[in-house]
Amino acid sequence: MDIIVGQIRDQNLAELWDWVESLSLSPTAIRSRYAPNRRVKCFGIASNLQSIARGRAKLTHVEQPVPRIQTLGDRLLPGWHSLLVCGGDTTIHWHRDHGHFEGMAVMVNLGEAIYREKDPVQEELHHHLTDGMVICIDTKRLHCATPLSTPRYNLTFRHLKPEFIPQVDVPETQLRLNL
Repeated sequence: MDIIVGQIRDQNLAELWDWVESLSLSPTAIRSRYAPNRRVKCFGIASNLQSIARGRAKLTHVEQPVPRIQTLGDRLLPGWHSLLVCGGDTTIHWHRDHGHFEGMAVMVNLGEAIYREKDPVQEELHHHLTDGMVICIDTKRLHCATPLSTPRYNLTFRHLKPEFIPQVDVPETQLRLNL
């Protein structure tokens, strides 16, 4: 399977850069030992990335992105549930994504990076990601990334596994607004 599925260019790319740079990315919103220095913001449904087996995992409804980004996600990964925007030091060490998520995801790369993954026979594959590149990734394969530019951002659209959808918590503020 070809990892590259598209390219965002010109005015669309400039507008995407403007949007991510307008976000308040947090270093503490989601802690990850694989990406200790990244800054993040979640949209749609957020996972706390804690242990499912130990009962600490939690999914929460968070704000939706602006309509333009919602539409982009719908086009790239129809029915997506979760968008994770990462910035700052986007170095992420070898890992597989959390068990809340299905394997196939779509990532939009802003800036430049080397994305590495290990195929099923553990051969290491290297992909040079350029500004605006859209890639399809199997997040259940071991993978990592090293930024080559500063700044660098990535937006990853993901599906929840169906068995976790009923476990999504609604924030207390949303409950109060719906009363």
